[in-house]
Amino acid sequence: MDKTEALLETIFSDDHKPVRKVGRSMYGTGHAVSHPSAKTPSGIVRARSPLMADGLLHLDTDPNVMRISPYPTVELVWSALDGEARAKVEHIPDVAILTRDDRVVFIDYVEVVFQRATKDFDRLVAERVRHYREELGCAYSVLDERSIRAEPRMSNLRLMWTHRSRPTEPQSLAHARQALRLASLPCSIRAVSDSADIARQGIVWDGDDRPTLIDETDLVFTAVMQLAMRGEVRLDLGLPLTLDSTIHEVGK
Repeated sequence: MDKTEALLETIFSDDHKPVRKVGRSMYGTGHAVSHPSAKTPSGIVRARSPLMADGLLHLDTDPNVMRISPYPTVELVWSALDGEARAKVEHIPDVAILTRDDRVVFIDYVEVVFQRATKDFDRLVAERVRHYREELGCAYSVLDERSIRAEPRMSNLRLMWTHRSRPTEPQSLAHARQALRLASLPCSIRAVSDSADIARQGIVWDGDDRPTLIDETDLVFTAVMQLAMRGEVRLDLGLPLTLDSTIHEVGK
């Protein structure tokens, strides 16, 4: 095993510890965010900013991302500090991710205002791209709010994440996932929900003969969100997610 393979195996191991510790007031009051994630061994990522926390939502809901390693390594990157003289500068990426096809990508989350205020920011990014490609055989990327917080995708991912799988779930949710797997796609979430023999919660108002169903507790909707995050079905995240959203087969 060469040095690169050993490093990549280490940063995604169950006992790997982040090389940066993010405290409560390290980046300003209220800036650090504790983000629960099933894709990291500790179950929690201490995001150094709200933007990074929003970026983690993308990773948690992306079925192609298998593992997340926060603050994975300290890298010494050759940098032209004054435009000419070169020196090695420490760099700790915000996260490294391992994808389903065994690619590794290192990511930093940097707000646009900070990018514009940093001298030669584009050169710094280019130096890091070259370092991670040549030294580790991996990709490096900088993401900001223009892509992370684009709507309606961001709101859709927040909604999906609230329906994520948990250690304890009602058996009826497993039935809902099975009903979805048996459905003929494409079709709407509502169509599967209406045809599935699954209990629904509702409210009986005075004077009504039948209950009013509560869409927010629709188990088929939850099942669709979970299967989309697993990569078993596909949703159009360019449109707001509702019960009338269309469920597609993966790859179609």
